[in-house]
Order: sequence, then C-alpha cells, then structure tokens
Amino acid sequence: MNKEGSFTISLDFELFWGVRANRELDDYKENLLGVYEAIPKILALFKKYEIHATWATVGFLFHESIEEIQLNHPKILPLYSNRKVDPYLYLEKLSIENRDEAFKKMHCASSLIHDIKNTPHQEIGTHTYSHFFTYESYQNKNAFSSDIHHALEIGEKKGFSLKSLVFPRNQVDEKSIHQLKGSKIESYRGNPIHWAYSEGDKPNKSFFLRLYRLLDTYINISGHHTSRAKKEEGAIELKASMMLRPYFHKLSYLEPLKIRRIKKAMKQAGKEGSNFHLWWHPHNFGVNQKENLKNLEELLLYFQKLKSIYNMNSSTMKEVISDVNHK
Repeated sequence: MNKEGSFTISLDFELFWGVRANRELDDYKENLLGVYEAIPKILALFKKYEIHATWATVGFLFHESIEEIQLNHPKILPLYSNRKVDPYLYLEKLSIENRDEAFKKMHCASSLIHDIKNTPHQEIGTHTYSHFFTYESYQNKNAFSSDIHHALEIGEKKGFSLKSLVFPRNQVDEKSIHQLKGSKIESYRGNPIHWAYSEGDKPNKSFFLRLYRLLDTYINISGHHTSRAKKEEGAIELKASMMLRPYFHKLSYLEPLKIRRIKKAMKQAGKEGSNFHLWWHPHNFGVNQKENLKNLEELLLYFQKLKSIYNMNSSTMKEVISDVNHK
C-alpha cells in the first residue's frame, strides 16, 4: 500500500436474503423496497465526491426472477442443521401466488446491479452466492467452496469478474478462508482485532456484547480500528473498521456523536497512512433516507478535507489489494 492513507467503503448488498433467517418479509418490506430509491441516491453521492466503493453482492441478486434462482443451484448444498437459515428450503416452499413485482424486487436486483456497474469507480464483489452462514452447522463440508465457485460463475455469466468477498454477518473463519485458495477471490473483508468484533456475528450474541457495540458506536471505547493490508499467499485480508449504523429516531440526539466517532477514525487513518474501512447494508438506508443520506454526505465531505490535507485515497477493496501486490 502507498504511504498515503486510504478510505474504503464496502456495502453488503443482500436484500431479503440477508435478513430472511430472522425477519418476516412483510415486516421488513419498507426497508427492502426503499433500496430502489436509496441506491441511486447513494450512487449519486459517490459520483459527486468521486468515491470508490465495493458492492459485495449476494449471488441470487444477479438473477432476473425467482424461477431463474430456483434453476441455478450450486452442485453441493450446505444442508444446514438449522433448517430455518437454509435458503434452498425457503426457495422450495415459494408458491407462484407470491411472485408479484414487489416480491421479485425484494429477492432479485439485476436493475440495481446495472446502475452500480454504470457508475464510475464502483466494484462489484461477492457476498457469497446464497448468503452463506459459515458459523452454522452444515452437512456438506465442501459446500462453502461450491457456493463461492457458483457465485463467481454466475458473476461471469452476467459480465462481472468478482475479486472481493465479504462474509455474510462477518462470519470469517479459517476453514472457509482456506477454501478460497484456488479461487479467483483476491481479498476478503476481515474483522477488527478486538474481542467485541473479532468473531463477527455469532448466531446468538449476548446482551452485554450488543450493549457494548451500541455504546461503542457513539463513544470510542474500542479504538479506531484502522489497519493495513499485507501481502500474503492466497486471498488478502482487508479489515473492517466500523459499520455506519442507520439512523434511529429514538437515539437521534446521539447522531452527532456517531458521526464524530467515525470522523476521528478516518482522520487517524489519514495521519498514519493506514486504511479506514466503513461498511453498511443498502437496506439500512431503505427508511429514514433523508437522515441516513445526510450522515453519509457529511462523511464524504470530511473525506474530501482529509484528501486535501493528507492526500488520502478513496479505494475499493480491489484497488487496495492491487496497491499491496504492486508494492
């Protein structure tokens, strides 16, 4: 990596596949359909401020219809012990009556992927094919490798060369990283080196951990989480720094603290020549769009300031890794 600091944004683009295991479709419909307004607005801000971003996209979203998804399964399925999290069982149970236009838009997103592709400096990455849960118990030990292979294959058929991976729910484990060897994945988003974040989202997080992370959103109690990618064999880890949590009206009075917390970490990366890696889900912006977009624009404006002072770069995950490999 160059000695200048870098600012990376990655978005976990998943629609209903990312929340299906713990939410009902109707209960989250507003967030999901709101993505079709939010993403063009996010892209407009990225274009305005020349922001490079990685969109880690669930493979199902590349398809044009539910029927196309049902006809395109990997060769090896995970067969999760917890049947509730299995998307293939969910697909089997879908009835034709459910498949109106709104239903399709919450499961497929080819039009939005097209918009992202046509916006300058945007990278399409993968969020696995099926929003794969690596921390769940599953029967077929090679299922993760099969899922990644299928994600890359579908991406290529749709005109994309997917090089960057974000593990769903930040469930990064050594066994799955090992299975990336031999694939075309060049980088993955890792977790900060801190006990509250290093293991991502386990199926059952304690109340204490949830509370700690919530407090840490507004007050720096865990550090800035800046990092540097290092050249190594296989896929290279680029650690996450912070999540841009969505606006929450009951805690709206704390929003300035949240933004200040992120700004201070961004500045630290600029000063020390490291990477600050911000992430969130597009469906987080599906509601309260005005407030969420205002927060995002404030951070992008601040990045412009850091770019002027520290010569900080806006870089996709792929671009950060390219700098490492050419060092």
